[in-house]
Amino acid sequence: MTFAQEISALREMFTTIRDERRTHANTATRVGSAFLALLDYLADAPFIRKDMEDTDGFLLKLLKGAVIGENGDIKLNPDGSITCGSIHVNGSAIFDELVINHQNVLEGDTYFTDRGIVESVEHTDINQYRLTFRKEYDDDHVTFHANDILLGKVNNLDRAKTYRSFWLRVESVDTDSNSALCTLYPGADCPGGINSTPVSAARVIRWGNTVDETRQSVWFVSSNDGRWLFLQGVNKPIVEDNEHGSNYAGFIGLPPDIEATRDLINRGVLSKSQPYLYFKGVLAQDFIQVDYLGNPVYQFRDCGQWSASRKYIKGYDELNKGYYVDRVWWGGCYWECAVPECSGSEPRFNNTDWVCIIGGGNMWISLVSSAGNFFRAGEEWTTDLIATVYNAEMQLRESEIGLASITWLRESNDKDGDMAWNLTHPTGSVGLTLTVSSTTDLPSTWQSGSKVGFRVIVTFPDGAQYAAQYSISN
Repeated sequence: MTFAQEISALREMFTTIRDERRTHANTATRVGSAFLALLDYLADAPFIRKDMEDTDGFLLKLLKGAVIGENGDIKLNPDGSITCGSIHVNGSAIFDELVINHQNVLEGDTYFTDRGIVESVEHTDINQYRLTFRKEYDDDHVTFHANDILLGKVNNLDRAKTYRSFWLRVESVDTDSNSALCTLYPGADCPGGINSTPVSAARVIRWGNTVDETRQSVWFVSSNDGRWLFLQGVNKPIVEDNEHGSNYAGFIGLPPDIEATRDLINRGVLSKSQPYLYFKGVLAQDFIQVDYLGNPVYQFRDCGQWSASRKYIKGYDELNKGYYVDRVWWGGCYWECAVPECSGSEPRFNNTDWVCIIGGGNMWISLVSSAGNFFRAGEEWTTDLIATVYNAEMQLRESEIGLASITWLRESNDKDGDMAWNLTHPTGSVGLTLTVSSTTDLPSTWQSGSKVGFRVIVTFPDGAQYAAQYSISN
């Protein structure tokens, strides 16, 4: 009898008792029988029990959700979400979307390669094992190939959090049974000289391949070593790194102790505690170099001869996406831009827009007489000794010389007369042009055929001195 039929029969029984009109018709027997029928129904009724364990064989709809457990930590919410403290999955978990609210932590080494979970291990022969891999869904099949090198790590579950590793070479793969026949490597062929036997529930990854070069690379991140590591040409468990070649193709993070970094670390060029990027080649649209303080390192850009119509910079170039400092050639010197931007500012001595990096110390003075270079004794004459200061090929203006002091000295065989003349021409008292008269500026001995010389000395604020001398003879 169905649930609806049982309810209908009970309803008819109670209706008959209720509607009975004959005196003494509803005896205790009839009423008792009705209650007993009700109790029998309740004993077998398909309701969820509150006083004992129960099973419901039909779909149960909890429209307002549910709270499970005495502490109420597990909640099935009306919006379809589940709130709980932890989830333990014996098999596989498939998520259409995974949202991590706070943080995700990867402990140990995380590999990006073929992998599998060992369901069972069968020891078929000496050093040979048949590994059957767990299927995480119906169409899941192992992706290992023959000659693949497999690495498995098993947590020893001890206080020190140690683990043991096992290394296998795949001999053959059976996709129907999702299994692989493997050979155990000798301990001497494994890192550390020790190899363990495979166990069920272990996760194994493809480390490399003994033959197929397309399967001899592995890319993984190690939280223990603090680096991302990319290996190539891996054809055995032990990684090679010597003068004949290296499996280390690149890394991001703390530098490993390999041939490519060992000498640089020993010489202090690299630090074992600082992260680096190492690859055979790097392709980048924008490359910005900074120092250890985070300040940009400028790239020098030779712009050829200076042009008044061009803009020069020391800073970030929006067009070329990098930090540059422009350099130009001008007046026989090599100049470097010293300001964020300048245009039409000629590179010259004392121009703070530019710094002279080649030729700046090549100062010299040209001293020329306006009246020629030969004068007769007994004749009166006057000439201007014109001193011109040059920076390489560039003539300096008097305004550029600025605070430099100019000193004129007379030198002849009349020492007392020279000293008296020098006192009348103290440092800075005259400019770069000196007027010399035969009647006032020459010693008396000059008339008898001696020589007299005039020296100009230019002293710049930094202490640098430059001099030139002109001799007058008759």
